[in-house]
Amino acid sequence: MRDSTDVPAWPVYDLTVHDDGRVLASGPLIPTSGHATRAAAIEVVADAAARLGRAVRATATEPGGVVWRLIISPEGEVSEVPGGGARTAAPKKRRARRPGRRSAKAAAVPAASGPRPGAPKGTETYAESLAQVRDHLDAGRTDQASELAARLDTQAAGVLGVSHPEALRVREVHARATALAGDMVGGVQLYRDVAERWHYRGDAEQAETVASHADMLWMRMTHVGQALAAGVDVIRMRNQIPGRAGEALAAALEHHTWLLKARDAGEPGAREQPVADTPAPRVVADTPAPRAPRPAPTWERPAVDTRKAG
Repeated sequence: MRDSTDVPAWPVYDLTVHDDGRVLASGPLIPTSGHATRAAAIEVVADAAARLGRAVRATATEPGGVVWRLIISPEGEVSEVPGGGARTAAPKKRRARRPGRRSAKAAAVPAASGPRPGAPKGTETYAESLAQVRDHLDAGRTDQASELAARLDTQAAGVLGVSHPEALRVREVHARATALAGDMVGGVQLYRDVAERWHYRGDAEQAETVASHADMLWMRMTHVGQALAAGVDVIRMRNQIPGRAGEALAAALEHHTWLLKARDAGEPGAREQPVADTPAPRVVADTPAPRAPRPAPTWERPAVDTRKAG
């Protein structure tokens, strides 16, 4: 059995088994999709693990509410996390709250607005609170805007999940506020995170839109050292979201090369855009080596409902 301490906590894939035996798989690097068998769902997660070059974690939920914490290797081997096998997902108890009272945490973040028309049931939007962030920015209160956006980002990620569309929109505003408050490297990193998460969700248009924001912010940076630090994130992003015909990736590599030359020439504030003599090289991902046939997954036995055991 693989030692769970060797497997990073991120990413975690969700495998939800329905009553008819179909399995819904979701998580980074894979589109949310249904599969006829458990083995087929595991195959998809194993492919993602192969792209990462290591084993990944997964949570499998049975129709009766029993949850398995798993580790899936690039070869498709499935093992249980030691001490974290089957457990029953119990509903959370909600404490009664006196009318008119709000917790200190809730009071610190403006209340979210109601769901948008047509939005999935149970989701929240943050339009009203984000409007307050924009008001701060318009008035030049960038520090207040950045602090509020950071709190909203944390709240949205905790309530909806870090890759939920509404949470991503909140984080995009957080990126803008962070940059306007003076932390341009942090702004690029947040834009990069949002773009990659849209990419993982399969929304190429949104991913490219946010990626272009990261590009523009990066190329406006006047401090070469900071620009080089942010360039690591931009090039990582553009390797996954290269733009049409790879043009955005080529432009990022060209700009990064110019920054290196400016640094070596001792010109930390230079802003004249270079004219490249030759096209910038494209970074192409290595083709994965063929894998041996995968053994049958071990996560196939019926789950035991611990509420009825004994």
